[in-house]
Amino acid sequence: MVQKMKTDSIERVEARREVGKRVRREAILAAAERVVIARGYAEASMDQVAREAGMAAGTLYLYFPGKEALLQELLGSKVRRLDEAVGAEIEEGRGMGETVRAVVLAMFRHFEEHRGFFECFVREQIEFTRNATHSSGVLREMAQVTARLTEWIEGAQRRGEIGGGEAALLAVALRGLVFQFTRDWLRDGAKGELTRHAGFVAAFFLKGAGA
Repeated sequence: MVQKMKTDSIERVEARREVGKRVRREAILAAAERVVIARGYAEASMDQVAREAGMAAGTLYLYFPGKEALLQELLGSKVRRLDEAVGAEIEEGRGMGETVRAVVLAMFRHFEEHRGFFECFVREQIEFTRNATHSSGVLREMAQVTARLTEWIEGAQRRGEIGGGEAALLAVALRGLVFQFTRDWLRDGAKGELTRHAGFVAAFFLKGAGA
């Protein structure tokens, strides 16, 4: 009984410690985003992020080895949320046309909600993707988005709701349409609502996919 109580106590301490680590990691990422939006990637520094997060610079290096790794993780977190937004709109029993529009709308809303960060990313994209080692995590997250879209399109093809082209290529095409409209919107100063293009992008994709 005593041993079990000790074990339970250790497990609770470890659980609290892990929660604390996650909270600090999220605080660092949020601070990094604010610094990047305010100063741009090139001017951002680990010291600035530490001050914004209200912690010692040395603490940051316990979580991230340097600025590029930190910013790549921040970008990866945005891509993960994009994947979650897409997944939330892929529902059974909803028509293909309605689902495509909902997926495109969710992706556009994600970019609108994080406009400041993505404006900086588009402006300084080469800086973000220079290091292949640090970029690998972002690429994996992007591949997950494509895999989710591919699986959904394959299901629609089996149900006869969309043409029989290669599902992976159709997924890349849909993702590419959304990204191109987003890049153009950001480069044009993010004027107006990006979501206003959702209907056109969905219809264009469906026509090309033979739905």
